[in-house]
Amino acid sequence: MTRAHDGCSLSPTGSGVIDAEHGAILDLLSAMTAGAPFGLAELTALRREVAEHFATEAAEMVVLTAERRERHEHAHRSYLASIDALVDTAKRGDPVTDDDANRLMLWFIVHSNTADTELVETARRAGDEPPMISMDEWLDSLDETDRDALRS
Repeated sequence: MTRAHDGCSLSPTGSGVIDAEHGAILDLLSAMTAGAPFGLAELTALRREVAEHFATEAAEMVVLTAERRERHEHAHRSYLASIDALVDTAKRGDPVTDDDANRLMLWFIVHSNTADTELVETARRAGDEPPMISMDEWLDSLDETDRDALRS
């Protein structure tokens, strides 16, 4: 379990790729919430990392129902809009606050631990194909009387 700001934690989803991307985003957010000054460069790096991560997830969302996929995508769009608003603030030379960074962190942890975990679990279940048995294996599993009856 990755530790986050103020004792919050980011739970693994079960997808190596998604968890690695979550870790990279968490590193950026942790630096922003650690109290060190941050601004346009950090927000731009965060925006880029988050957009790439959301693209990874978009490819996985085909397993979700249309309604669930739209809600997940809407959440992504809203989060990117929040980051974009802070980028605009920083571009104007206005300060971006610790509260802004904490809100970004909180949203990210809650979303990752809920919606993203659900996405990975749904994708995993969708990938569970029923076991397939060949006709020869099936015939071999029958007793001799049933095999003979089928072959005649």
